[in-house]
This record gives sequence, C-alpha cells and structure tokens, in this order.
Amino acid sequence: MKPQPPRDFRNRRVLVTGASSGIGEALALAFAAEGARLWLVARDAARLEAVRARCAALGAQATVHSADLTDEAAVQRLAAAVHGDGGALDVLVNNAGVVMGGLCWEVEAADWRRLHEINVMGVVHGIRAFVPQMIAAGRGGAIVNMASVSGFVGARGMATYSASKFAVAGLTESLRGELHGHGIGVSLICPAFVKTPIQEKVKLVGSLDTPKARARIDRDFAKTSLMPEVVAARTLKAIRGNEAVVTVGRDATAARLLQRYAPALLERLLRGR
Repeated sequence: MKPQPPRDFRNRRVLVTGASSGIGEALALAFAAEGARLWLVARDAARLEAVRARCAALGAQATVHSADLTDEAAVQRLAAAVHGDGGALDVLVNNAGVVMGGLCWEVEAADWRRLHEINVMGVVHGIRAFVPQMIAAGRGGAIVNMASVSGFVGARGMATYSASKFAVAGLTESLRGELHGHGIGVSLICPAFVKTPIQEKVKLVGSLDTPKARARIDRDFAKTSLMPEVVAARTLKAIRGNEAVVTVGRDATAARLLQRYAPALLERLLRGR
C-alpha cells in the first residue's frame, strides 16, 4: 500500500512545538483525545508539564522537552531523543512563533533576525531534524506549519511578522511538492486573531510602541471569538484531508478571498480608508 497522511491518530507519534500554551496546547489536547503518542516542545518547562498532565488525564502518553528551536544543535538532540524512543514521527507540527509590531525601518536588525530565527529557522530546523527519518520509515505522515492571516496579507506595522509568515507559506508550498511522492502530507494553517496568551507577548517597537497601539492590539484580541480549540480541530481535519492551505476564522477567510478577487479593496481596508 502506498504511504499516505494519517487519518487516524491513535498510537501515532506526534510532536508539537510551542505546546505550552494557546494553539499549541489546544493541539496537544486534541491529539491526546484521539490517542496519539505525544512529544511536547517549548521553552517553558513548567507550563509544558501542566499540559502533559492534562494530556495524561485524557489517557495519552506524552513526553516533554524544553528546547530553544533557534538552536539547530538543540533540535538535532531533540530529534535523536525522539527517534531513540520508538523511531520516526508520524506527524510534525511546527507551531512555535512570536509576534512583533513596528514600522519596517524602525525595527532594529537584531529584532528582525530574532523573529526570523524563531518563526522561520525554527521551522527549518524541525524539518531538517525530523523529515529524513519520516521518509526513511516509508509509512507516510504529515507536516503542519502554523502561519497566520499575516502569511498572505501584509498589514501596516506588521512587516517583520508578515515577512516571516510569508516565508513559512512559501517554504510549505515547496515542501508539499517535495514530499508528495513520499506520501507525507503538508498543510499550512492560517488563523486570524485567536484568543491566546500571545497577545501579552507582542513586542512593539519605535513609533508604534505607544499605549494607543497597545490598546488597539488588546481590542483586536478582545473582539475575536476564535478559540484555539477551533484552530486545533481544523488542523486535525486538514491533516486527514491533506489540505494545502487552510484559513481559520471569518477574518482570515475574508482576507484570503479579497486578496484573490478584490486586492484593491483589501488594500483600502488595510489602510483604514
């Protein structure tokens, strides 16, 4: 039988990065509820342990690893530990990421590098560490790269973040073609604003580092009704159907449609006039 993406996650080997909160935590719990064997990765060991306990309460076996995904050697060590504990993954979810706001020319080069090291190279390190073993195992599988509506729409003040998510979108499209013959599905997930703790971690720089800008971010997150559990459920559906690009939430879906069919209108809306 030709290898293919999984449709049943029971006893499947699944690794989720950024699993200590928000979408990553919701993904961990969704896979746990379906009987997956989990590896949960993030930098916050204490919060990871709390998520592991919730997964265990659902009857799932979960192992936690505190790791800096920008450190290629650390990711390779993580992969060695995972592969040494039963072999290749069935599902790799590259979910970890950070957000930053600032005008292009006001964001320091160090901040540009830091965000891209996390949002882009963190994904690259995960792919390089785990995909060869998945191919060698010959049983198919799935890769999920978490992006955002900012992965196809560049909003004012979000150039650093958008550039990183546009990069992930292009990487994912290429990877999907490269892995098709191996029966490994590749999906890009693009949510709109989601009610998660990431709101509190958004770094603002330069002229956008003001109480007014912070209040606007708080309002945007406050008015969204999109919960991380919805994103997680939609992600599992995308894996089962080997969907290429999935928008989650009305705002993301509307932006995608406007980008395709009415780009001038979308530009005016993003400008606020």
